[in-house]
Amino acid sequence: MRTRRFIAVAASAAALASSVLLAPAANADAGEWSAPTSSGATTVVLNPALVPVLVNALHVKTIAPAQLTAPGGVAQVSFPITEVDEGVIGHVGGLEFTPLGGGDLRLTNFDINLGTGLLDAKAQLNGKRLPGRVDLFALGAPKPINGSLPSCAGTAAGLSLTKAAATALGAPGYAGAFVGDACVVAPSEDD
Repeated sequence: MRTRRFIAVAASAAALASSVLLAPAANADAGEWSAPTSSGATTVVLNPALVPVLVNALHVKTIAPAQLTAPGGVAQVSFPITEVDEGVIGHVGGLEFTPLGGGDLRLTNFDINLGTGLLDAKAQLNGKRLPGRVDLFALGAPKPINGSLPSCAGTAAGLSLTKAAATALGAPGYAGAFVGDACVVAPSEDD
């Protein structure tokens, strides 16, 4: 039962984390991320232990214009940056998945708040918008994926599941679980 809860939490965390990183062509083995457009993006290179759960158990799908890719076999999700304002980096797109207990969860419009060190999102559960924003991940130091830290042409951060998110997923013991590494490449000043 504990393993199943961990898988659910890890998968949810990975889905949530996906929205936090930048760059469509990240390769943890080669250690390189690259930004998809001059308008900036955040790409999350996912913890490989979570990918089977995301795909096979939670049926994760991206919500456009987010993109899920796997360069070099390393799964990553990219989200375009919409704005940078007073330490908050806004994103468009999101993730949709089916929780293990059934239903439909959509996480969209991720914000990275550099002041609080959190990544949050708007959430919709079974067609009903949840009030406010949900704190999904705490930002911290990046961690190795497949034995090395991916290099980042912007700002890198490790993503860990928040206590509130872990509790909401029914697995409070997994607060702090590592979801993946994010790389934020800000829009160029010409945009």
